[in-house]
Amino acid sequence: MTTPLHMARLRRLPFYLICVFCVVLVLATPLVAQRKPDTTVVDDREFLRLLQQSKELDEEQKGRAKRTTNTRVLRALADDEDKGVRFFVAFNTATPADALIKLSGDPNESIRWAVAMNSSIPDDVMIAMASDYAEIVRLGLAENPKMATEVLTILSEDVSTAVRRKAAANPNTDPLVLKHLSKDAERSVRLAVAYNPQAPASVMERFSLSSDEAFRLATAENTGASAAVLLGLVFDSSAGVREKAAVHVAMPGSGLFRLAEDPDLNVRKAVAKNANTTTDALEILAFDGDESVRRDARNRLGKLLKNQIAIDRER
Repeated sequence: MTTPLHMARLRRLPFYLICVFCVVLVLATPLVAQRKPDTTVVDDREFLRLLQQSKELDEEQKGRAKRTTNTRVLRALADDEDKGVRFFVAFNTATPADALIKLSGDPNESIRWAVAMNSSIPDDVMIAMASDYAEIVRLGLAENPKMATEVLTILSEDVSTAVRRKAAANPNTDPLVLKHLSKDAERSVRLAVAYNPQAPASVMERFSLSSDEAFRLATAENTGASAAVLLGLVFDSSAGVREKAAVHVAMPGSGLFRLAEDPDLNVRKAVAKNANTTTDALEILAFDGDESVRRDARNRLGKLLKNQIAIDRER
């Protein structure tokens, strides 16, 4: 038997069904919308135009990233989706520290390398990047002439020979670290030390006596080589070493006088062109068997003699 309560529930059933239908319809609508295919049609001409426009805009942004000194613009470009734009931002010395910090964690290792090479790189970023897994990033740090001595000390122990070589060549590397690197197992690392003007005198002296001519050549070319080390190279068995020593600005006059009589023509030519060559050495070269050496020596000596004569006449 149907009671009044049952009748009331039956009367409400259509309302409930309508509510359920509406809820299902609302929930299903996004799914239907998602399944709706994209009917946008771009013809070939429009596609090529858009592609060209995109490339031109990227190049424009790269130019801005490379040249601008506006920190607001650089901060904005540091978030650009184009890696080329971010690369130039990372390389720009005007890029603010906060943007460089962000770019130092960029997934692209070339961008992190650009940060490592940036002379404005913050100290804390230098230290953090010294343990970067990508060798190219650590190479950038080791090559940066503004790199902190502390970071270069860390890199001097790097597993990569290339990184240690760059650290050995960096003028900011501590002389004590260079002394350690001068005994590195890799020859190329030791040779980089031989060229470093900050290498300790004891290291240069040791290299100047090396049986490996490359180390003696490097020492002769080293701008930080002392007069004592250079004098020792005057009697080197290699004409190439003596030639490099003959053009060195720190070569004493006594060494140049000795080299003015060197049997090798290139050595004598080097002496004739050295701005520090004394008059007595030039007098020897003024009668050299080679015409070009005689000409250079006589031209230089003639100028010196004119000046000396004028001074003597005024006395």
